Amino acid sequence: FRRVLFRSFFGKLTPKKNPGLLFDAHAVLAEKLRSRTQLMFVGSGELDNELRSRGPNSIFAGFINQRALSDYYLAADIVVLPSRRMGETWGLVVNEALQAGCAAVVSDAAGCSEEFKSWERVRIFPDGDAPRLAAHITDLSALDRDFDWCRSRLAEYSIEAAARALLAP
Repeated sequence: FRRVLFRSFFGKLTPKKNPGLLFDAHAVLAEKLRSRTQLMFVGSGELDNELRSRGPNSIFAGFINQRALSDYYLAADIVVLPSRRMGETWGLVVNEALQAGCAAVVSDAAGCSEEFKSWERVRIFPDGDAPRLAAHITDLSALDRDFDWCRSRLAEYSIEAAARALLAP
C-alpha cells in the first residue's frame, strides 16, 4: 500500500497567489514521488478554469466555508503558499496549516516567511522558483505525517499569549 501524499493550496485562485506554480514544481519532482502526489486546491477565483485544464487529475474542492476547512487541512501533508510580491502581507493559511500539523512551503514574498523560516517543517523558497519549491516538497515528503510537531511552538500565537504581551510593561 502506497499512501497518497496531498500537496495543497488554500486561497483565492488569483495571479497574486500564484497557485499554478504547484503544477510547475510537480512536473520536476522525481517520478517515484510525483506518482504518489496529488495536488489539492481549496478555493476559487479567476484562475479556476485555467488550473483545471492543467491538472485534470488534481482535486479542486472549490470555495469551502471557514468552519469546514479543518478537514481539508487535516487531509493535507504539505501546504504550499506560492504568493508573489503583489501584496501577501502575512499568509494566514500557513498559521491554519500549522495548527493542523501540516508542513508548509512558503514563498519569500509572504510576510509570514520571516516568522516561520526557522521552524522544523517549514521551508521558504524564492518567489516563483518552481525547482526550489519542488526540492522543498521532496525534502518534507521524506518526513512522516505528524499532527503535533509544532503544537508547543504555536502556543506563542494563542489569544492568551497575545493578551499577556499586550499587558506586559
